[in-house]
Amino acid sequence: MKCVILAAGMATRMASRTGGLPKCLLVVGGKPILQRIIENVTSAGIAEIILVLGYKADAVRRFVKATFPFHRIRFAVNPKFESTNNAFSLLMARNHVVETLKVPPAPHELLLLDADIVFSPLLLPSIMKHPSPDKVAVRVRGGHDEEEVRIRMDASGSIRQIGKNMPISESHGESVGIEMFSSKTAQRLFEVLEHRVRSGEGRSEFYEAAFQSLVDEGITLHAVDVSDYPSIEIDTPEDLDIAERIIAPQLREGSLPKRGL
Repeated sequence: MKCVILAAGMATRMASRTGGLPKCLLVVGGKPILQRIIENVTSAGIAEIILVLGYKADAVRRFVKATFPFHRIRFAVNPKFESTNNAFSLLMARNHVVETLKVPPAPHELLLLDADIVFSPLLLPSIMKHPSPDKVAVRVRGGHDEEEVRIRMDASGSIRQIGKNMPISESHGESVGIEMFSSKTAQRLFEVLEHRVRSGEGRSEFYEAAFQSLVDEGITLHAVDVSDYPSIEIDTPEDLDIAERIIAPQLREGSLPKRGL
């Protein structure tokens, strides 16, 4: 399995807290967010990581090489990070991923996640155990707000709608920012991303727009409820405070899963 971690964004809403650092290098609970993510990924048995960089790329690259000198971590770059969104960043990882996805597939060939998520080490193994080949980690319990990517699913747990453009009253949960795809679906995902970027709309989109295209084609993306595992995506200074005050202490406690926010 390959893992793509997106760390290209400028995090303008976090400017008051970053001090010019890339958001993924902010410290939560005594450890940089990106370090936590890479440790969680490798402890789940995933050895090959592609990190997509943009803003302050050299600083992130130096940190990763110094902290994980013996890990298989390769770098892709979004050269247009100032004017594009994470769909474009994901497309920049294509050349590092697609050819190897054509090798006879394992149950899950691609793990995708954003570089600003603080989450329990138990969360990834939980998703990996789920039998669906294509899946999105979703927090079902807890409050949802306008900032989050929302999910609407059917009775079987298959996603029918994903994005920020549905009323909260119609949402069944929010995306955590972690997904897994089979080889076939991952290849199709990159085809959809390329088409949307070439048409122009994809340059400024969140990658969930491509997920919605997959659903509209009839590909089943299953929502996996990870409400029992602490996690938070750091989008605002308030999120950072919650991560430090609530999430990090739960992670230090260790072994048992805890209910998410």
